[in-house]
Amino acid sequence: MFKQKNTPLAMDTVLGEFTTFTGNIESEGSVKILGKVEGDIKASGEVYIEPTAAVTGNIYGSNVYISGYIKGNILSKGILHIMTQAKIYGDIEVNSIVTDEGAIFQGNCRMIEVSTEESTDITPRKSKIKSRRNSSDSD
Repeated sequence: MFKQKNTPLAMDTVLGEFTTFTGNIESEGSVKILGKVEGDIKASGEVYIEPTAAVTGNIYGSNVYISGYIKGNILSKGILHIMTQAKIYGDIEVNSIVTDEGAIFQGNCRMIEVSTEESTDITPRKSKIKSRRNSSDSD
C-alpha cells in the first residue's frame, strides 16, 4: 500500500582491516575504510580512512576524515580533516580543511566554494569550481 523510501544507513559501507579491494567504490551513504583499496572512492556521505587503511586512488565525499595512507587526489565538498597519523600524497580540493600536528601532506591544495546546486553532485567539474583566491581578485 505505502512504499517505503530507501534511505542509506548512517554508515552503510565498511571495508575491514584485513580486506583488500580492487575497483571503484560508490555509495549513496557513508564509507569507512580500514583495509586496502586500489581504486576510487565516491560517497554522497562522509568518508573515513582509518589508521590501518591504505588507498591508492581518488576520494570524493561530502566530509572526508583521513587517518591512514592515501596516494591520490581528494575532493571534499565540506570538511577535510587530516589527522595525526595521516599520510597524503596527492592534490586536494576542499571547502574547509583541518590538519592535526604530525600529519603528512605532499601535494597542492585548492579551496573551493560549493553552490547549492553543485553540492548534490560529488564528481569534480573544473569549469564549475571557483577558487576563492581567483574570485576575490575579480572584485
